[in-house]
Amino acid sequence: MQNRNEPLPENLQAIVDTLASATELRMYQWLDRQEELRRPKNPRLSLARTITGLAHGKLDGEDREVLEETARRNNLVFDPLKPFIEFRDLSTTVPWTGGFLKQTDTREALDILRPWSVTARAGLLVETGLIGDVAIPKVTVKSTPSWLNTESAQVSPSTPTLSQVAMVPKTVGAVIAFSRQLARQAHADRVVGRELLRTLGTAIDQAVLSGSGANGQPLGLLNTSGIQTQTGTTLNTGVLTMKRKSAEANVNDEAIAFLSTPAVRELLESREKATGGGKFVWEKDLVADRPAMVSTDVPTATMLCGDWSLVYLGIWGQGFVLEIIPFDPVGFKAGIIHGRMLVTCDVALLHPSAFVTAQSIT
Repeated sequence: MQNRNEPLPENLQAIVDTLASATELRMYQWLDRQEELRRPKNPRLSLARTITGLAHGKLDGEDREVLEETARRNNLVFDPLKPFIEFRDLSTTVPWTGGFLKQTDTREALDILRPWSVTARAGLLVETGLIGDVAIPKVTVKSTPSWLNTESAQVSPSTPTLSQVAMVPKTVGAVIAFSRQLARQAHADRVVGRELLRTLGTAIDQAVLSGSGANGQPLGLLNTSGIQTQTGTTLNTGVLTMKRKSAEANVNDEAIAFLSTPAVRELLESREKATGGGKFVWEKDLVADRPAMVSTDVPTATMLCGDWSLVYLGIWGQGFVLEIIPFDPVGFKAGIIHGRMLVTCDVALLHPSAFVTAQSIT
């Protein structure tokens, strides 16, 4: 039997060294892989591959590892049938949102949703990662400052009046169809990411603008009490009055923006501010020298004006749940994969008087 102090034979020592090197290499590879999975934007996640894997009831490999790490970071239990996908994972698959520009750039949900949501482009305030019910404090009557006329004068006390806006988790879902042929295309991730973001943007705009506040919907801007109204916006004086009313609510004047429908834009782009003046009410995406945008989610013949940073969109978690319908006889025959996307969110309007609406524009 060999003494412990005696050196190992050369062939045995070589085997031990090889095993030690291999073990060390695997350890560093594992650490590098875990670090890569924790990066805000993970290039390894393939949405198309994930959807195909879910459709076949087999989600494994790198995609599963990414989604397991995503669930862990968001304090969720990983469900291989209902994976949780972060918003920023979508940005890596859509080049025009900047996904191919900086590999280490951390993009917020607002940046990712902005190209697909008109209210996000208008300046909507988005907060992600919410937990439980949320109460946002706001000042309804502000405190009053006082000037001191002598060195010994005292400041008169003034107590502001506070209230709060409550937000409760509400879930919106949408069913999206993908063809199996699409999932095999080279640019499938780009198309899938674009479709998911478009669906998210539509859901957000509908909730912010016209949510009923009933049947599980958030309470949208047009159904919130305290919104100012305006008539006569077919002429330049009407939109100028809308801008004035919004500014008188002590908002950030530079943040005021107009939002309407494509039909209203067409109407006002052909309507002169003054007869023969050659200047139009809606010109170069400006109305009353403020940004103007359109959306088909705005009700017909309606225009809104206000400081959109006072609209608060809260999203519970950091993304959405994607679930593939595994037993779909219709889709199976046609080679179509149906996926359901679920997002939990709510809308709060901090200062209703900061917004002005005009309806029945003709």
